[in-house]
Amino acid sequence: MKVIYTRTMRVKDDSLGKAMEIGRGLATVRKKHYPNHEVYFSFQMGGDPRTIRETLIGTMFEGDNEADANMSADPEYQKLQEQLKDVAIEGTIEDEIRPIFSE
Repeated sequence: MKVIYTRTMRVKDDSLGKAMEIGRGLATVRKKHYPNHEVYFSFQMGGDPRTIRETLIGTMFEGDNEADANMSADPEYQKLQEQLKDVAIEGTIEDEIRPIFSE
């Protein structure tokens, strides 16, 4: 099943630049483990709250357990997740999975 997965999180006002750097790194790691998916990191322009969003478009629930386990064990992914704790506002992560039905 093809889906659009998004994860949105607020970041500290003075940390948007650092959050964008971390997002670029996370996109690289995600693409390594999910080479057939579209991977995007974006940020909200202006306004408050400041947010970054990861968007992943591709098949899901079809053999993803191994790719997910490999990505979670990737030392670069773990390092970037640790860095993200310094810029993200705890408790603001929102995940959404939307199945695509219009192809």
